[in-house]
Amino acid sequence: MVSPKLQFNGYLFNGKSAQKQPVRIVLTPFTIILTVQGKSAISWPYSDIRWAAVTPPFHIERDIKFPVENLEILVVDEPEFYENCRRIAPGDFSRTALKNYFKWKIFSAGILSLVLIFYGAFKFFPNYFVDQVVDKIQVEWEEKLGDAILSTFPVEKKPDPKVIALLTDILSLLKQSKAEETPYNLKIYILSTEKINALALPGGNIIIFEGLLKIADSPEELAGVLAHEAQHIFFKHSTRGILRNLASGLLMNLVLGDANTVMKIAINIAGNLNTLGFSRKMETEADIKGLEMMLDAKINPQGMLSIFKKLMKEELKLVKNKKNTSKYFYEIFSYMSTHPSAKSRLNKLEALIANNSEKLLIPLYPNSNWNEIKPRD
Repeated sequence: MVSPKLQFNGYLFNGKSAQKQPVRIVLTPFTIILTVQGKSAISWPYSDIRWAAVTPPFHIERDIKFPVENLEILVVDEPEFYENCRRIAPGDFSRTALKNYFKWKIFSAGILSLVLIFYGAFKFFPNYFVDQVVDKIQVEWEEKLGDAILSTFPVEKKPDPKVIALLTDILSLLKQSKAEETPYNLKIYILSTEKINALALPGGNIIIFEGLLKIADSPEELAGVLAHEAQHIFFKHSTRGILRNLASGLLMNLVLGDANTVMKIAINIAGNLNTLGFSRKMETEADIKGLEMMLDAKINPQGMLSIFKKLMKEELKLVKNKKNTSKYFYEIFSYMSTHPSAKSRLNKLEALIANNSEKLLIPLYPNSNWNEIKPRD
């Protein structure tokens, strides 16, 4: 039978300073005897000490109550120290090591569980809650929210009457093609900017960026943009995105007990463009339903496909030339994405158009020359 090793070297932290003191350790059946060079030996009864770490480097702690409350720590890096302690020390002390070890495991598992619970609450609860109530929200409330967001944009007060008239007529034609009645009163606004984009706001407001008007070459392309944006409004995509962000922000701050921040979120949410981000599912839904809307209105859906290809091309150019890419561009959602899913969206539209090739299509405003009235550089 192999005799246990009884002598080890370690370091003692006396709790009064960060300095470690080399110490000689002797194990006995009743105490651990520590000898610091030049000082008298110190006896640590097993009943007064506990394991803090049972893997190298091993830690044993001892609370000192007199003359002042203090914590002493013994650190031993020799691999066989723990096993020899278990062999020579009383059973109670050996079990404390395992008990502390399992307590730490349970504590760690508990912390991990709490993190997962909070993550789930912040990630999924707001979405679940919003999805339950969004369809019950009154149109009047959405209109107020949309007007609040619109007020943050310097839209044209007196847009070109020919341009706005053509856009309004196209939108009216699209809306009339819907078989079911829609409660939304769709309105168009023009934002004087070279950026190529458009925004669908809650309640019916649509903002068309002047840069997008400049790259559109036909009324059919404009119809593709407007049909897509109208679907975002009909499906409450903007409202859903804003409420999800509002709900997660409120939940986080309610947990933290920050009532003032909760109020700020509720007041300022309408002006936060980051809340308008659409998921790929929402964009695809707006693509398909928008294209179906064009078919119902007997408008050539190739217009949507061609304008989307232009938008994707422009966005790719923007990403490649990062020096000219402003932060503002990324704070608002865009139609297409440089992600491969953009090609997937185009492929779905092409397949849908091919499946409806027998539909009767009528040229949109053949006597109106869009290229003559659209904005110029």
